Amino acid sequence: MQRQGRIDYRMRRRALLNRLGDGEVGLPEVQDAHRELLRAGRHIGRVLDEACPVCEDDEALRLVTYVFTGRAAKGRGEGGRAVPGAKLADTLARHGDLKAYEVEVCLACHWHHLLESFWLLRAGQAAM
Repeated sequence: MQRQGRIDYRMRRRALLNRLGDGEVGLPEVQDAHRELLRAGRHIGRVLDEACPVCEDDEALRLVTYVFTGRAAKGRGEGGRAVPGAKLADTLARHGDLKAYEVEVCLACHWHHLLESFWLLRAGQAAM
C-alpha cells in the first residue's frame, strides 16, 4: 500500500486556531462536528495521544479515515465511508485506488478538522 499526492491541512488548522484565540471565530463555528463523524470517532476512530486544541480534553481526540472509491474518488460520485485503519489494506484490495481523508474529531466538544488527504494505491502502481 502506497500513499501518493499527500496534502497536509495542518497549517490551515493552526491558522483557524489562531483566529479562534484572537476572537475572530467563535466556538460555535468550530465545534460543529456532524453526528456521523462523532459516531465514527467513537466507534472506529484511532485515539490520538494529544489533547484537543479547543477544550484541552486529553482523552477525547480521535482520528477518522474516510475513503472514496471508484467514481467517487475521482469526484464524480457520492460520499465516502469511514474505515478503521486496520481495514484500509482490505478495502484497497477490494476496491482499488482510494482517495483518503483523515479528520480529527473531539468527542467532548465536537471540534473537527481535516488534517490531510492522499491517494492510497496498491503497491507498485505509478502515481496518478
